[in-house]
Amino acid sequence: MTDLNSLSGLSLNGLGNSTNEKEAMQSLNNRLATYLEKVRSLEKSNADLELRIKQLMLERVPKGHDIESMLAHAHTLEQEVRKKTLENARIMLEIDNAKLAADDFRIKWEAESAMCQSVERDCVALKKAKTDHDQIISTLRGDLDSLKEELYFLKKNHEEEMDSLRARIGQEGVSVEVDAARGPELGSVLSELRSQYEGIVQKNKEEAENWYRKKLDGVQTEVRESNEALRGARSELTERQRFLQTLEVELESLHKQVAALEGNLGETGHKYAQEMERLQATLNQLEEDLSQLRLDMQRNKTEYEQLLRIKQNLEMEIATYRRLLEGEDTIKAVPPPPKKEPDVRTRKIVKVVTQTMINGKVVDESSEVEQIEETFKKK
Repeated sequence: MTDLNSLSGLSLNGLGNSTNEKEAMQSLNNRLATYLEKVRSLEKSNADLELRIKQLMLERVPKGHDIESMLAHAHTLEQEVRKKTLENARIMLEIDNAKLAADDFRIKWEAESAMCQSVERDCVALKKAKTDHDQIISTLRGDLDSLKEELYFLKKNHEEEMDSLRARIGQEGVSVEVDAARGPELGSVLSELRSQYEGIVQKNKEEAENWYRKKLDGVQTEVRESNEALRGARSELTERQRFLQTLEVELESLHKQVAALEGNLGETGHKYAQEMERLQATLNQLEEDLSQLRLDMQRNKTEYEQLLRIKQNLEMEIATYRRLLEGEDTIKAVPPPPKKEPDVRTRKIVKVVTQTMINGKVVDESSEVEQIEETFKKK
């Protein structure tokens, strides 16, 4: 506005003098060239700023995709941690069940062990009974041998007595005729005694043998049953011990697996925490970059608006200068008063035209007319 006023003043003052008018026109041309050069420089700077803004916007676009991929990776890690937690809970439940089963088998093993000890005690008792029966059998065999020897000696004594009787009868042959009737009676008596004695001996022998066989069969049956029960108890005990060892190995394996899973869970949690910290740091950095980008964009926008206003003002001034050069604006001057009047009055009429241009097109135009009157005394 000041330049326009000065230009108007120069034009008004140069109406009475052609030399001043040429100098003013030359000055206007120079200033117009300077302003045009400045406008071109500002337009180039504006284009450079717009290009930089576009490049910055294009450079910031992929980082949003990086954030989404990182968030997706974090979500995947979170789901994996949840799966590991559920799997750990399931394994802990299986471990508790295995512990309960191990306790149950331990109780069964203790019961079987007590039963095995009872069977072993029974086996010891049976072995002792077998030893007693063997001793009884040995005693019975000794008694049988003694009875056989006694029978042998009885038979021998009987034969000796018979021989002595026969010898005595032979020596007493005179009385044979007298005692002839008694001979057959003595022989029959002896025969009867012998038969009775042999029958008793045979009966005792058979009874002893039968009793011995029965006892021996009973003892052998008991020993056989005891041996079978002992073998069954030992096999069952071996099977229980093997099963218990299997359970202990499985329990130890489960303990190791739980320890490994706990280690993996801790490591996974540590990695997840580190990844979350890294993602959070990246997110914070991206937010800072985004804030800085917004500030840069706002600053660039402000600079662009300022440059745009400067450009519009320059374009309006250029248009005003062009109209002044082409004689579009009408400038009226008040002729001087007669010389006889001591006072000189000067009236200035200034017309200000304001145009709003966007991309070289005038979208709004307004004009204002100002009148300035000056009075001074002539010397």
